[in-house]
Amino acid sequence: MNYEKTLATIKSTRTMPPEQALPILIDCVKKGHALAAAKAVKAIANLNHTDVVPSLIAMYDWTEQDPHKRDKGCDIRLAIVEAFGEIGSQHTIDTLRKAVRTIQIVRLGPTPEDIAIGLRATAALSLAKADSNALYELSLLLFDRKPDTMVSPISVPFVKAPVRKAAAQAIGILGDMGGMPLLAVKLKFPGEEVADVLAECLESLIAMRPPYLMEIAKPYLAGTDEYLSAITALSLAENLGMDALEPLLEALEYVEGEAKEAIVIAISVIKGSNIRQMLVDFLEHKNPFVRSGAAKGLEMLEG
Repeated sequence: MNYEKTLATIKSTRTMPPEQALPILIDCVKKGHALAAAKAVKAIANLNHTDVVPSLIAMYDWTEQDPHKRDKGCDIRLAIVEAFGEIGSQHTIDTLRKAVRTIQIVRLGPTPEDIAIGLRATAALSLAKADSNALYELSLLLFDRKPDTMVSPISVPFVKAPVRKAAAQAIGILGDMGGMPLLAVKLKFPGEEVADVLAECLESLIAMRPPYLMEIAKPYLAGTDEYLSAITALSLAENLGMDALEPLLEALEYVEGEAKEAIVIAISVIKGSNIRQMLVDFLEHKNPFVRSGAAKGLEMLEG
């Protein structure tokens, strides 16, 4: 089937009973156009039928038998593991554990690339929702920096960053207290880790609120990286409420530029009787970024 015919077939199943639609949609995945296969997977996941999960697992196994031919871009498997995240069934755990370890090297240009990075990242998030014992798999992903193909030294920190970022988020979703020290170590000794991964580690750790939280968070809150300072400020305000006010005000004295604005905006998120007046007072502050943050914060409160 070509792309248009595959899409038309998928659309036609919307009015069918699930037991009639399911084999047709499976056929769309296996024999339809590759670009439409992921849409067929999503349509299967939306069916109200007991065979949905077994069918998706069987479909995943079918692609694995010849992945370079049946799912060259990992699109089908990615759609399946994404669906598993929404379904949340323990029957999907074995498949998700395979997915977080999948590496698929293809030559898309002059050099080989691992195109399963997005699959592993999505599978990590889904695994956290399905498997309460997923911490070991997620910790391996969190600290995995070694590329599976030849890349330039400058690219090494970035190649698997999407997987490490997803692993950090997944550890937060999992809520396993054993994940707190893993995130803390990652943040305490970041090395050359990219900012997006550190930001996700910060958000997950702050949400888990370990007793040593401020020891880890303060260097980022009052640090020179404006992006990480802003992420830390907002996450502290959202999760700690009034308990975050003192460290936010303290950091406001040290940070520069847009980080000052971000901290004042974060303060506006805190629910407290004196917050509005504090923002009004900040409108007279000598620093333009503080004044700008106060104006935006007041606008948020009144909006």
